[in-house]
Amino acid sequence: MGAYEPTHCEVVSVEPSYEMIAKRKETMATNVQGFAEKLPFIDNYFDVAMAILTIHHWSDIPKGLAEMQRVAKRKVVLLTWVDDSPKFWLEDYFPKIREIDKRLFPTIKELNQILGRITVEIVEIPYDCTDGFMCAYWRRPYAYLCEDIRKAISAFARLTNVNEGLARLQSDLDSGKWHKKYGKLLGLESLDLGYRLVACDRRIA
Repeated sequence: MGAYEPTHCEVVSVEPSYEMIAKRKETMATNVQGFAEKLPFIDNYFDVAMAILTIHHWSDIPKGLAEMQRVAKRKVVLLTWVDDSPKFWLEDYFPKIREIDKRLFPTIKELNQILGRITVEIVEIPYDCTDGFMCAYWRRPYAYLCEDIRKAISAFARLTNVNEGLARLQSDLDSGKWHKKYGKLLGLESLDLGYRLVACDRRIA
């Protein structure tokens, strides 16, 4: 596959699955089939390379990040998760979730070693977040009982048995136990659950 050369100011996304590409709407940004570990772009073409909650799915994170640095002239930007974050109440029902994510996500120290000098900003999740990542529904506990929502959260696919946790969550919501323990969250507009915006300026790294 030859290197793709985008037009000026074009936003291009990368997707490894032809099936997922076929589901995209024609009005969306240009999409190219490819893998993070071998981006089909020429060197230094893009101003910025960005990865949003995806690096934990890569087969080789250092190689993927090196590829982002190769194609970006100015910045590499990541939205990722770090383990040194407040406990999420979902762990009461699915205690293996943090252990799973801890194995998959690199630490800030590791990202700094790979990318060079980085900046890190806390990204709090708004209570009405429309994306479907794991902690998006922190103020909407009933959402996790929906199978379609869980299907969009990769951590659930890695759990061996979710029925017990779902049953306890349903029971605690019905009895009011969840609200007694976590009801104070319902008054918050946003919450820090470990998501971080990591940026590396290629011009000074």
